[in-house]
Amino acid sequence: MTDKPCIILRTRQDRGRAVRWIETAPDGTVVEFKQKGRRSLSQNDALHGLINQIIKQRPTLHGNPMDMGLWKATFMNALGIEIRLTPTLDGKGVFPIGLSTRDLSKEQFSDLIEYILWWCATEDLTVRHFDNPPPDAA
Repeated sequence: MTDKPCIILRTRQDRGRAVRWIETAPDGTVVEFKQKGRRSLSQNDALHGLINQIIKQRPTLHGNPMDMGLWKATFMNALGIEIRLTPTLDGKGVFPIGLSTRDLSKEQFSDLIEYILWWCATEDLTVRHFDNPPPDAA
């Protein structure tokens, strides 16, 4: 068995192989189950465009300066997706570590975007569209 075996469950034989790997894995082995099919590039563009609009209208949250990474981590946390924030070396801020939006399934990513749109509506933020225009577009 390799260091990081991976199998996509398609057949009964695939499932049998996965069971054998689990049965012979040493104690302390981490097994992860996740749905195949990560978020699409258009979903990613939509998220970045949406959060860019939020940053322009709400550059801080409860007095804390926010950037793309912090907003993503904040919304992922609100959905119950585990992330961690760790302090910067100078102690003047924090940054997210752990699960990235690139690890989300298409369904999880869709839920994230829907949650952000709901939050924007409850906070009276204006969302015109949420594709990701070039930085110099007005």
